[in-house]
Amino acid sequence: MKKSKLLCIVLAGVMLAGSLAACTSPAEPPPTAQPGPAPTPTPPPAPPPEQGPSGSVVIAIAIETPSVAPARHNSAAGFFKNIMTHNGLFRQNYVDLEPIPDLVASWSAISDTVFEFTLHEGIMFHNGEEMTSADVEASFHYVRQYPETRTAHQSAVGIEVIDRYTFRLDTGTPNAALFFDLVGQGNFVMPKSLIDSGHDFTVAPIGSGPFVFEEWRLGDSLQFRAFDNFFNPERAAKVEEVTWRIIPEGSSRTISLETGEIDLVVDVAYADVARLEAHPDITVFMRPGPTLNHIVLNHDRPQFSNVYARRAISMAVDQEALVMAAFGGLAVPLRAQIPTVFTGSSEEGVLPYDPEGARALLAEHGIDPASLAFDMIATTEERRVMAEVVQAQLLEIGIPTTITMMDHATSIQIMNDGQYDSGFGMWGGTFIISTFRGVFHGGIGNRSNINNPELDELIDKAIATSDANERAAIFMEASRVLNEYVGSIPTHMPMSIRAFNSNLIVPEISATGALNLGMVFWAE
Repeated sequence: MKKSKLLCIVLAGVMLAGSLAACTSPAEPPPTAQPGPAPTPTPPPAPPPEQGPSGSVVIAIAIETPSVAPARHNSAAGFFKNIMTHNGLFRQNYVDLEPIPDLVASWSAISDTVFEFTLHEGIMFHNGEEMTSADVEASFHYVRQYPETRTAHQSAVGIEVIDRYTFRLDTGTPNAALFFDLVGQGNFVMPKSLIDSGHDFTVAPIGSGPFVFEEWRLGDSLQFRAFDNFFNPERAAKVEEVTWRIIPEGSSRTISLETGEIDLVVDVAYADVARLEAHPDITVFMRPGPTLNHIVLNHDRPQFSNVYARRAISMAVDQEALVMAAFGGLAVPLRAQIPTVFTGSSEEGVLPYDPEGARALLAEHGIDPASLAFDMIATTEERRVMAEVVQAQLLEIGIPTTITMMDHATSIQIMNDGQYDSGFGMWGGTFIISTFRGVFHGGIGNRSNINNPELDELIDKAIATSDANERAAIFMEASRVLNEYVGSIPTHMPMSIRAFNSNLIVPEISATGALNLGMVFWAE
C-alpha cells in the first residue's frame, strides 16, 4: 500500500519512564541546538505487534566503520553499530536531542561535582552476566586508555562504587558536559569479567544492547540479531535480524532501495533525493542538522602554521559553490567555525568570501602562495567534488593543491596520527560543548593539532560555568576568537536525509540523522 511522503518529520518514540527533569538535577545542562524550523507534527506511528521480533531489515551505508568496539573509534558510522549492541547510562532523546536515562533507573546530585546513579536491576549482557556497578567502574577505566574516546571522559575525574547497583561520578569541578558525555559510545558499558580477561571487543563487541553482533565481512556487510534478554521490553528489538551493507556508490544505494534489495539507506545520494521522493513506495526523511563539516587543517604543517595563510585560504573558499556542486543545494553553507544553530555560536570575526582580499592578505604578509601547496584527503564522492571545487578556487589565488582518495578507516588513522596536510572532517556533536572541546580544544582528540591557549581557557571556563546564559556569553567570545584564528575551513551543515521502504516503520530518527534500530518494525 502506498505511504504518504514526508519532507520533514518528527516521529514520536517510546521513552523510558522519567527524564532529567524528574530527578534531582545538577546545574542546568547546556541548551541543545534546535536545528532548522520545527517540522509539521505528524501522528505517532502505529504500535508494533505484541509478539516477539520478526522479519529482517537491510540497511545501506556508504562508509565502513573503523571498529565495532565502542572505545576504538570516534566515527558516526561506528556509532550506528554501537547503539545496537551497547547502552550508556543515558541516551539521546530523539525529539529534542537532550540526554535522558537509559541504564540508569535514578540519579541525584550529592554536590555540585558529585552525582549518584542507580542502575536498573536485571540488565543482562550478551554473555549472560548481569550488569552491576562493578561493570560501570571497569568500563570507566578501560575506555580511558584509548585516545579515540578519551575526550568523552574529561567531564568525570573519578568513580566510586557504593553497592551492587549504585555508584558515584565525580567531575572535580562543576562541569556542564557530564550528562551529554554519558550519551556517547565512549561511555558505553561492557562486562568487567571480559575486560579483566583481556577480551578483544574489536572482534566480539559484547554489550547489553537490543542486538547481538554476529559477523563482519570487511568491505561488504555487518550482521546483527535480536537480543532475547534486553532489559527494557518496550525498547527491545522488533525485528529478528539487521544487516548493514557497505555500498560506497550513491546511485547503487538508490537502485538497491528501489528494487527492494535494501530496506533503508543511511547515506542518501543528494542527486537522487527528488527521484526517491517521487517513488510511490519510499519515504524520505529530511531535516537540517547541527553537524559541522569542515576542511581539517593540520596546524603542525608549515602551510597552516601562519594565521594569515589560514585566513587567506578561508577567504578564497566559496561555501555556496561547494554546497551547490556537491549536494545540489541540499545543505546549509557555513562560514562560522561553530555551527550557527548552537546557542553561544557567533559570526563575529567570520571572514567573507573575498579572493581579491585573500591575494592582498598574502602579499601584505610576504607569503608566497606557491609555498602553501597542500594535499586534501577525500573519502566519498561528495568530498571528492568539494575537493575539486576548493582546488579550483585556491588555484585562483595561486595556491596549488592535490587530492588523495582513500577509504574512510585509513583516513581516520592517518589523520589521528597527524600524517596529513588536510582532509574533510565531520563532527556530529549535538551540543556546543562537544564541538568546541572535541574539535578545537588543544590536546587529545584534536586532529588539527590546534594549540591556542586563549581559546582553551575560554572553553574550559564555559564548561565549568553552571549558569546557561553566562556559559553562552563565554562561548560567544570563544567563537569570535576561533573565527579570527581560523581553526579549520567550515564548509556546510548537512541535511539529515534517510530513505526507506514505506512499509518499514521507523519511529525514532533525530535531527542529526541518528536512528534507533531497536524500534524499527514492519507494518502488517
